[in-house]
Amino acid sequence: MLINQTYFIDSCDDVELNIKRESKLEFKLTYDDSKEIEAIVCVINGIGGDIKDDLYISDYCARNYNVAVLNVNYHCIGNRTQTGAKFFLDNIDKLIFDTSLKAINMEIPYNISKLNTFEEFDPAMEYLNKEIQRKKDNWEFDKDYCLDLSVSLQPTKNEYQNFGIMQAIDILNALLYIRKSSPFKAMGRGIKHILIGSSHGGYLANLCVKIAPWLVDVVIDNSSHVSLTNLWRVIGFGKEIDYTKYYCFAFLNFYSNMKLYFFDKTLWTTNKQSPYYFSPARKLIRETLNKDHLNIQAKYPNPKYIAYHSKFDKWITLEEKEEYINILKEHGLDVEFIKVIDEKQIDGKFIKNLTHGMGIPMKLLIKKHLPQILQEPLKDKTCKKEISYKCDDLIYTFKEENKQIVLSIVNSN
Repeated sequence: MLINQTYFIDSCDDVELNIKRESKLEFKLTYDDSKEIEAIVCVINGIGGDIKDDLYISDYCARNYNVAVLNVNYHCIGNRTQTGAKFFLDNIDKLIFDTSLKAINMEIPYNISKLNTFEEFDPAMEYLNKEIQRKKDNWEFDKDYCLDLSVSLQPTKNEYQNFGIMQAIDILNALLYIRKSSPFKAMGRGIKHILIGSSHGGYLANLCVKIAPWLVDVVIDNSSHVSLTNLWRVIGFGKEIDYTKYYCFAFLNFYSNMKLYFFDKTLWTTNKQSPYYFSPARKLIRETLNKDHLNIQAKYPNPKYIAYHSKFDKWITLEEKEEYINILKEHGLDVEFIKVIDEKQIDGKFIKNLTHGMGIPMKLLIKKHLPQILQEPLKDKTCKKEISYKCDDLIYTFKEENKQIVLSIVNSN
């Protein structure tokens, strides 16, 4: 019989910012209780998805293979409206709103400092939108004029965008919890841990390996980012630099005469005097493409890597992904890299286009690779379950302790 079970457990706190976590970690396990399980397949959502999106994939895998499927609502997964996030204006948004109005010599009958929720600021923006249109009609504004404003997103469970570290630890903690309290029958020769994800989900799969290489047997990665060179803006503090350029996403026609730029709620900041400063060390630990770190990681038992990437991906360059893959290969790791570089590779079913993600369905990605993975022998991954990385002025140490991943950070000076 197919079993779908949801768990709520205590996971990691925010060690970097010394913040006690308020929320429980939620995850779902799907398995057939009549089968002996050969592997746990963790399907990791990217930005804009959560465990509700993968119900059909989990059921398909559990019915057709001897696997249990793990879906994790990792920290701050609810950071888009489709996963429950709410619009609000933070202090920077309000400052931008007020300054922008003064710049065009306009006033509105609303106190901007009191506009917090969408229900409060929407009437003010509707009023402003109509006033701009009136001025356009009177030739006071150019017909193409649009007012640029910023808006923040309040994630579910009163969380915030830590980005990467807490999210990956959550995935590993869910995996460790299931291994400790397994409700299913496992194969006598051992059980594989397979992580699969697209885009940010693929990034988190690789970051899990960086944090605990001994815990992962296979990574299937479709179009993940490997550095924060171009993607640091999705953390949420880009508005401190240029809110019209370094935004998480934008609505350019939400109001006809205004462009809205949206930002995750985050405590990270560019302010070097703040205890929440996103320093070079914070960036380095979050990047999977770091040669020094990969040299350390390669000394541990590592997983098999299966990766897909398009030459025409506008978010993550193929060259950057190739650099990452080449370092893995230099260390003799088991890597299968599928580069999509030509329209001839589009079959309309598996590979549907040449853009980010290539339209590859998660179900077909699993169907293509899982049978072979299950046939391969389980590798011995016995090692010390602790790994450390020097990141500028900090040393990050990840340790498996009491069936959880524990992070400690010390100054390297």
